[in-house]
Amino acid sequence: MPKNIFFDLDHTLWDFDANAEETLRELYQIYQIRYISHRSEQDFLDIYVKNNDEMWKLYRQNKITKEVLRSKRFVDTFREMEVDEEEIPHNIWEKYLDICPTKTILIEGARDLLDYLAGKYELHLITNGFAEVQRRKLNHSDLGKYFNTLTISEEVGKQKPHPLVFETALKNAKSDLKTSRYVGDNLEADVKGAIASGWKAYWYTKDDSTFSHED
Repeated sequence: MPKNIFFDLDHTLWDFDANAEETLRELYQIYQIRYISHRSEQDFLDIYVKNNDEMWKLYRQNKITKEVLRSKRFVDTFREMEVDEEEIPHNIWEKYLDICPTKTILIEGARDLLDYLAGKYELHLITNGFAEVQRRKLNHSDLGKYFNTLTISEEVGKQKPHPLVFETALKNAKSDLKTSRYVGDNLEADVKGAIASGWKAYWYTKDDSTFSHED
């Protein structure tokens, strides 16, 4: 029987997409981006999301540092938006990191689920985010109170799906595979990573099209 339930944070409990979009729309206004590019606010969002995903892929492959990831995703976005080099707001990535972790939009039903589970199981978090950012998210969203332990890949030195992250989470929780379950949204990093490390894992996804069937 499970005694410990481990959750991923971003996209599983904390609504990364909604919080990031809210932040990016604020930045578009703060930095008056409409005056330095002919591209629309929605273009800014769409281009940033594409570049952010590309930078995270490179980071997970240990091809870039977190400092490069944080700044280059914005620089590349402005270049794609044809902003003159001298007009690129190079400190915008810092403002993004100031604002985004303070957002509090959660995945629908997340808090109700945690309220239900909290009295029945010990709850834990395993996240691939950056340590200082993830702790701020938990503080501002008031999620931290639900979890007994927090395992952050940056502090482990490896990213999910590396087995060391899952091994460290078990050690932190003083748990074992028999009594532990894991819930995450990323099929590769969360679900396949956990299963490859011997866990029973559950995939949270809002995309019904992921599952195909024949009548």
